[in-house]
Amino acid sequence: MLPSLIIAGCAFVFCANAGHVEVEVPTGISNDPTESNLLNASQIVRPGGLDEGVEKIPKVKKPRKKLSTRWTTKPSCVSDDSGQEFCVYTNSNFANGRGISFFTTEEISESVKDLAAFSEEGVHDEVNVFSDPPWEVRNIPGRGNGLFATRKLERGDLIIADTPLGVYNSDAFFADYGLGYQYLRKTYDQLPEESRVILMSTAAHSPGDPIMERINTNAFAGEFEGQNHFFLYPETALMNHDCRPNSMYYHNTSSLIHSAHASRTINPGEEITITYINLLQSGTERQEILKMMWGFDCTCELCSGSELSKARSDMNIEKIVQYHKDLADWTSSSPASPQLAEHLLELYNKEHLYAALGTGHMFASLAFNAVGNVDMAFQHAEKALEAGMVSSGSVIDDVEEMKTLMKGPKVHWSFMARARMG
Repeated sequence: MLPSLIIAGCAFVFCANAGHVEVEVPTGISNDPTESNLLNASQIVRPGGLDEGVEKIPKVKKPRKKLSTRWTTKPSCVSDDSGQEFCVYTNSNFANGRGISFFTTEEISESVKDLAAFSEEGVHDEVNVFSDPPWEVRNIPGRGNGLFATRKLERGDLIIADTPLGVYNSDAFFADYGLGYQYLRKTYDQLPEESRVILMSTAAHSPGDPIMERINTNAFAGEFEGQNHFFLYPETALMNHDCRPNSMYYHNTSSLIHSAHASRTINPGEEITITYINLLQSGTERQEILKMMWGFDCTCELCSGSELSKARSDMNIEKIVQYHKDLADWTSSSPASPQLAEHLLELYNKEHLYAALGTGHMFASLAFNAVGNVDMAFQHAEKALEAGMVSSGSVIDDVEEMKTLMKGPKVHWSFMARARMG
């Protein structure tokens, strides 16, 4: 039985797909119609940032408190037309006093208590620490605020690790809509004062309910405990979009930590960027989605290039998507080969998709092992681990897979797998 990494391996950082909350009328959550089978739901991202004129987010570091799975405020509930109940659950002691509010179902609130975020002592000791970050907030004329490196960052260096101030079931918005988002405001009111200041420092791009609009502007979206939710990570939301970003991110839905790492060397003064969308699309498709979802035309270096350079990039992206499918295909008719995996790595570098290198070397390791070349399989597995796979939605599984292969390539499930098919 082949492991799940063959599918999950495609889900690196730039395979994200944008979620969107429609707040003017309660018609539903609209999703990007270009959703790709390369998507990992935990990595869907929304942009955002601080209001203009705000120099820095408040630096909050509270003394460590004992973990508590109890809600510090009595849950408040509202039902939708079908009778489904959504409640506000707040723990003001969460993450050493940063606090967190959930607006979700009772079933999910019960399952939350078993997450590492609430059950593992010290899991948040190294997050939400902004006393000496490797970045600063700067205003960009015409674009709002963004993060800029204040010191040199190497690939893999941590940029931000934070926990959410709010986690919101997507269906809960509609149950609360007719009440003017009274329950959504409870998720804010019940947070510690310092965290309320941080939340209100984030941007709201449209008029309306101040909490709803900040969620709409800044929240990340993805599946949580089997249902669609939005996550408000205010510090991570400061990073702007680029079609060839210099950082990659990973959302751990058990620890509720969202971490961003440098995907290449970032020099002092350089803006730190992520992607808001699936980058394995043509330039035209990327621009259409960015315009539809966030109302801006991308002017990154790639999108501002010549028509010839953009056409070449589109061709490379088309090849990358096909190579992913071929290398993930373990049937006898698959054209997958070590050479194909090496071409994939070349295209990653040519397209400056540095976040994908760990995944690319994983594909190469399996491809070489599948034809019995254990030396090259070992080398690529080692490079996969060195490159880091922090952006993979199944990062733990992928890392363990490479470690297992390195311990014994000849007893790994992939050894001679394609040769036997021949």
